[in-house]
Amino acid sequence: MSQQQTSSHRSGCVAVTRRTMDTRPVRRWRTGALRHLLLAAAFLACSSQLLVVEANSWWSLALTPIQRPEMYIIGAQPLCSQLSGLSQGQRKLCQLYQDHMVHIGDGAKTGIKECQFQFRQRRWNCSTVDNTSVFGRVMQIGSRETAFTYAISAAGVVNAVSRACREGELSTCGCSRSARPRDLPRDWLWGGCGDNVHYGYRFAREFVDAREREKNYPRGSLEHARTLMNLQNNEAGRQAAYNLANVACKCHGVSGSCSLKTCWLQLADFRSVGEFLKEKYDSAAAMRIGRKGKLELVEKRFNPPGPEDLVYTDPSPDYCLRNETTGSLGTQGRLCNKTSEGMDGCELMCCGRGYDQFKIYKHERCHCKFHWCCYVKCKRCSTLVDQFVCK
Repeated sequence: MSQQQTSSHRSGCVAVTRRTMDTRPVRRWRTGALRHLLLAAAFLACSSQLLVVEANSWWSLALTPIQRPEMYIIGAQPLCSQLSGLSQGQRKLCQLYQDHMVHIGDGAKTGIKECQFQFRQRRWNCSTVDNTSVFGRVMQIGSRETAFTYAISAAGVVNAVSRACREGELSTCGCSRSARPRDLPRDWLWGGCGDNVHYGYRFAREFVDAREREKNYPRGSLEHARTLMNLQNNEAGRQAAYNLANVACKCHGVSGSCSLKTCWLQLADFRSVGEFLKEKYDSAAAMRIGRKGKLELVEKRFNPPGPEDLVYTDPSPDYCLRNETTGSLGTQGRLCNKTSEGMDGCELMCCGRGYDQFKIYKHERCHCKFHWCCYVKCKRCSTLVDQFVCK
């Protein structure tokens, strides 16, 4: 009696083949059931690994402390091999532009914070759930919320890299070299050190879109539609950061006479970028994959989206209740506004489930006085306020 078991490794999963050479009578149903159990276990192991790989995202750079390349000691593990969530193309860019990675992480962090601010009064509030997928399974759905997340994070990278160029923190770029605006008065000087929006836009396009361009799904498939959706929304975010950059000027002259002005190109405040993309979120276009393998409008009576518009392919899931399948966290325990009739109101936020009321003490500074010289002294006041929480 002998028993042989062989295994082969493919893509990190183990395919088990079992051959039985037993002289004793073995019931076929037992052998068949055992074989099915082994195959099912191997399939589940492979599936779980594939889900983890698919869930990884460069957004995790926002939640991972990244050291600058010059801070690494001799013999330390290379920077790019330590960063999770990068695709093959993004990892190559990381190796070429290691000094950019800190700022990409800062850009992702800026985008996440702005997303959470813009949706703070919505059922889905852009919550982060872990350090790997960042937003969880909800990003696997091609919804409006996913579209906004891709756009605001791409805009964050443009913002961070453009500013890093101006501050001299990157070896491959410097101050903006954009041309003098035609409508700038002739006696105003065009110079200074502006934000290099052109470089920030180009680098963000190469890095953020690398993951999508590496995918090779069949043309016209649902996966291909999702790739096209992501690329469109990435571009919309970059366009927002690029187009909202404006001219900033500084006065020169005796006693503030402003007889001379020096002007340069400056990024817009990122809050205005977030508000602009939130408007695009509200007017996002529903799309589907067409016969030619391109996205097309579901409602043909609307104008086709431009490069600065957001698109989505799936309806938004129900964010009222916690759902492990869709990744919805639900609204139980969320604060709501009893007097509001908007999305932050208790009726809409709590999805008709009702709410609990409790009182808390709110502490703040009060009765502040200026004392010569030179400080302000305040008292600490406590106020009893009502708070309402969704059931």
